[in-house]
Amino acid sequence: MATDEFAIRLKEARLIMGFSMDKLVERTGGAITKQSISRYERGVMRPKRDAEASLAKALNISEDYFHGTNLQIDLPMLRTTSDDKLSEEQLVALEVKLSFWAEQYLDKEKKAGISTCFKNPIPKTPVSELEDAIHAADLLRKRWNCGDGPLPSILRLLERKGIKVLSTELPDDVWGMSTWADKKHPLIVIDLRPEKTTVDRLRFTAAHELAHLLLTFPKGLEQKQIEKLCSKFAGFFLFPKDTFIDEMGGDKRTQLTLEELIDLKEVYGVSVSAQVHEAWDLRMITREHYDWWYDERIKKNDRETGWGEYKFPETIGRERRIESRINNIKH
Repeated sequence: MATDEFAIRLKEARLIMGFSMDKLVERTGGAITKQSISRYERGVMRPKRDAEASLAKALNISEDYFHGTNLQIDLPMLRTTSDDKLSEEQLVALEVKLSFWAEQYLDKEKKAGISTCFKNPIPKTPVSELEDAIHAADLLRKRWNCGDGPLPSILRLLERKGIKVLSTELPDDVWGMSTWADKKHPLIVIDLRPEKTTVDRLRFTAAHELAHLLLTFPKGLEQKQIEKLCSKFAGFFLFPKDTFIDEMGGDKRTQLTLEELIDLKEVYGVSVSAQVHEAWDLRMITREHYDWWYDERIKKNDRETGWGEYKFPETIGRERRIESRINNIKH
């Protein structure tokens, strides 16, 4: 492994743990100096075996982590789901962060006596067109016993079903990403900062990344089309086709009103723009009315300011609950 990668792994681990260099020195019992840690993180020097072992113990991580052999993160999928908007340096840093976080998460589950085994609830469900995406969304709701109504918290649902969700800051034009660890642990990375996104957009992003993890696409399908199908799945998973038609009072509408879309947004946590998309996908409205909505309304109010708000919070909490179980066992 290149010296620079070790440097990235050490620094990311220290930052994730919230340690200053002085704190890390303290955690090693003074076995390693601050000057040495600085050199390690700058890639100027590599620690000897005993120093590496001290760092791993201080950071509560395996030595394999420093060598990139602890967990295999699917880097190509990470690159794909970022829509190639991250530099290689940013991707490596994120892969390192995921590797550290996932190892610690799995270790916590083990200490708490929790078995981790994820099975795709809709395996080998081919998706190549809109109707396939709608079918997959309906099938997943059925397999996960979600009913046909609003999903109060998509992130908590994903955690409950065995998908590990990491909240971290992402570049401005990337809202979420997804990948696998060791080809069996599904991971979703999402930026929860309120200044960057709205709750309804966050929910859509999570459902979009879920599609990347679960859906089966034909070989050779262009990435642009895959992204589009993931978005279709997300929309219909959050707001099922039949439910949407029921709420709209039928499968044909001359026009949609802002007031009704706001009301449904506040109940289903689906943005006005996503509802307009869904209405067009189902050919509930004409192309002319769809274009009017985008040209006259949505493009002029991208964050949908003043267009209602989904009040139910989107949070993650499973890892904290596991930590509380471990602490209870210790006491």
